[in-house]
Amino acid sequence: MWDELTDGEAGVDALRSLRDDEFLTITEVEQSHLFTEIFHELDLGETAAICHAIEHDADLILLDEKDGRQVARRHSLTVTGVIGILLRGANAGDIELKHELDALRDAGFWISDELYSKILSEATE
Repeated sequence: MWDELTDGEAGVDALRSLRDDEFLTITEVEQSHLFTEIFHELDLGETAAICHAIEHDADLILLDEKDGRQVARRHSLTVTGVIGILLRGANAGDIELKHELDALRDAGFWISDELYSKILSEATE
């Protein structure tokens, strides 16, 4: 997953700094039968994240891709995505949601107009 995170130029220095400061921990995921099974459906990063979450009985896994979310739920994992995290931050008063959603869109993260409006209305309730 580290390779997936650092693919490209944007944010690589920040990610390396977080890793060096031990805010992020890089772990190896055993390539078990479960790993092989899931890897037939998903990419390496999602497969590793789901297997790690299962192995460590995680309370929550962060996935945005539809296929990854379906596989995680099939394995009884609780799933959220970037937008869910932002919504929690907005409801806690820690971030300005519209600004963050716009920044995601500007960075190329696809958010439908319908979802964009729905999330903003949920944050104001």
